[in-house]
Amino acid sequence: SARPVVKTSFMPANMQEFAILAAQDAINNFTTEQEVSSAIKEKFETQFPSVWHCFVGRNFGCFVTHEATKFIYFYIGQMGICLFSTA
Repeated sequence: SARPVVKTSFMPANMQEFAILAAQDAINNFTTEQEVSSAIKEKFETQFPSVWHCFVGRNFGCFVTHEATKFIYFYIGQMGICLFSTA
């Protein structure tokens, strides 16, 4: 499987690690970007209670307002994942 490449992260190491594992798991278990995104969001809301948003796709940029320690943007292979919390 493709190794994760973190582009930007404002997250504690344990949260970042959880994000990458959640994404790898979702990519292995689901086919559509929508399903992958929902699975990551759900896992995060369970583990780190907050309102989380997740964008998954190929070829996108993101600029979002987020909580200070709750943002990560990374790639697994060709798949870009942007995960952040606003509350």
